[in-house]
Amino acid sequence: MSGHVVYLSLPDDLAAEISAAVGRGEYASESDAVLGAVEEWRAQRQADAIGVEELRRLIQEGVESGPGRFETFEDIRAEARRRFHGA
Repeated sequence: MSGHVVYLSLPDDLAAEISAAVGRGEYASESDAVLGAVEEWRAQRQADAIGVEELRRLIQEGVESGPGRFETFEDIRAEARRRFHGA
């Protein structure tokens, strides 16, 4: 594998977990284990970014849709109760 080399220091408990995972055959090396963790971190960040963008899109859609049909939160609760009880 080619790429940028990074040296880091880990707390003893994390280093022990990585070594144990390599010992169990989950990873070929400690470098592979750390690389796997970094790849998961990157994937989670990308998923979070997509979630934020979707939330922004939905908020904008709501703003552009105009005023709602309920005036107060109590009106919303009353409608929810009505729907729940089938009235």
